[in-house]
This record gives sequence, structure tokens and C-alpha cells, in this order.
Amino acid sequence: MEPADVLRLLEALPEGRALWLTGLGRSMVPLLWPGDGVRVLRCGEGALEAGDIALVQRRDGRLSAHLVVRTGPLETRAFLGARDEVHRVLGRVTSVRRGRLQVPLPRASRGVLLSVHRVLRGLWRHERVRRVWRGLHRPGG
Repeated sequence: MEPADVLRLLEALPEGRALWLTGLGRSMVPLLWPGDGVRVLRCGEGALEAGDIALVQRRDGRLSAHLVVRTGPLETRAFLGARDEVHRVLGRVTSVRRGRLQVPLPRASRGVLLSVHRVLRGLWRHERVRRVWRGLHRPGG
């Protein structure tokens, strides 16, 4: 399904309803991997809190499921730090599916997600950490 079709489907979905989408990007690794499914609960910006994973449409038109690091004004980021220019909120990720494994993301996990995000973001600033990470993810490495 094309991104424009996904956007139209989400726009037609009433708030409070959910659907499963499959992610393609790597911006939330190691939390979300390409091909993981995410269950998105349709909601507006006011329903989000720091530590949630929000599905947003960015100003460039692309869709991203990224971590909410602040509300008022809303700020979402890729897991290792790139900030989004949010155009609008489409929903909140409530579960992740990888293969046969389905993991709910309860709202009580927000603090853990924020803490892990901060630690990994701090580590990512060090070239040595990035070099080791890339070495682990090379084919045959």
C-alpha cells in the first residue's frame, strides 16, 4: 500500500479506532525494526504524553512512528535523536508485532521508553559506539 493510501485510510478512521500498519524505516531501531507491525490507535495531539510512540505526518509529507519526547509544543524524535517537523498527529502506537510475537505498549511503559531513549541518545554521540554498532550490523559481521 502506498503512503498516500495509508494516510487516506488513517484520515477516514474515527478517533478511538485502531489498525495495524507495517513499518519500513530504521529510525526507531533498536525498538522497532523494518517490517515490524504497529497497532495505531487513532487520536489527536491532546491524547499524547511524553514516552508515547506517535504516528505523525511530517511537514515533508512522510509518515513516521516516533517517540514523543515533549508535549506543549509537541516534539517527536527518531529513537537515536533526529527531531521531526510535525505537521499533524495521526495516532498512538499501542502494540508492536514482530513475526508471531505481539507486545503491547502500555502507557505505564512511557518512563522506561524515555529513559532508554535518553541513554542511547547519549551513547550515540560517541563515535566509538557508532562504529561498534555499524560493525555489528554489517552483512556477515
